[in-house]
Amino acid sequence: MAAAKKTTTSSARAKQHPAKAGEPEVEVDERSADGSDGMRFVKEFVVLGRQWGDSDDEHTANKAGVANEAIQRGLHPRGDVSFDGSEEHPDGASLTLTYSVETVPASVDHHPEETTTPRSVIEGEG
Repeated sequence: MAAAKKTTTSSARAKQHPAKAGEPEVEVDERSADGSDGMRFVKEFVVLGRQWGDSDDEHTANKAGVANEAIQRGLHPRGDVSFDGSEEHPDGASLTLTYSVETVPASVDHHPEETTTPRSVIEGEG
């Protein structure tokens, strides 16, 4: 006898995709490992302070990483990724760099073509 196929209920979908239930900020927060600020996805990088050059190239690489991680977590970045600042890490040798970007949960994105991709960040388009 074959096992019965499980069906997904609308309440299960709402738990997995709160944006479909009218709570996009909840979905952004649940999909953000380093927190969120409303619809802004936040990503922190911990770097060795003595090796951090604070150059445009380093920031661009981190910004592309932020866009990539947001996409991997089911969020579509919109617009420019911002560098929100740095602070000394508790270990005393490192810095915590914080970046963020506005996002739209992929589950409710009606304009996915407007997604900021890592390539667009590197090419200076987002």
